[in-house]
Amino acid sequence: MRKIFLPGTILLSLIALVRAADPAKTDANKATSATFLITGLHCPPCTSTVERSLSKTPGIRLVKVDWNTKNAKVEFDESTIPAQRVAELIAATPHMMGPSMHYDSWLALKAADVKDDATAKAAKEALGKVAGVKKAEAFPDQHIVEVQFASDGNVTSAQLIEALSSANIKSENY
Repeated sequence: MRKIFLPGTILLSLIALVRAADPAKTDANKATSATFLITGLHCPPCTSTVERSLSKTPGIRLVKVDWNTKNAKVEFDESTIPAQRVAELIAATPHMMGPSMHYDSWLALKAADVKDDATAKAAKEALGKVAGVKKAEAFPDQHIVEVQFASDGNVTSAQLIEALSSANIKSENY
C-alpha cells in the first residue's frame, strides 16, 4: 500500500469541504442561544415540565431550565422557530399545579449600552415599535433588556437586536 501525503493547504481544504457537506456541522451555525425568564415556576419539578414540553418541538435543540434563576437557556433554529414562538410554547405548557396556574416568559437580551435611565428609555421605545412585542423592560444596572411578546407573531431575536441597533444600542442574545 502506498501512502499519499497531501500538502497542508490541500488537506485543510478537504477537511473544510467535508465539514461543509455535513448537515450537523452546517445546522450548528444556525443555532440561536437565548435566555428566557420564566414566571410561574413554583417548585423545582416545574423545571422538568417546561424542559420536556419544549424539547418535543422541532427546531429546539437544547433546553435547560434553572430553578434558582428562573431562567431557561434555549438553543434553537430561528429559521424554524422564532423566539416569539418559543415564548408562546413556554406559556402554553400545562402547569403541573393545574389549569388555574400558568407559565409565562420574557426574552432577555444583553445590552451593554443600556447604562442609565435615558438609554433604558431608548431601548424600551425601540423594542416597543417591533410588531409582536407586548412590553419591554430595561435594567441598566445589569445591562439587560427583556421583552414580553404579544400572543401572535413571529418575532426573532435578530429582529429585536436590529431594532436596538437602529437606536444605536448594541445588544446580543443573553
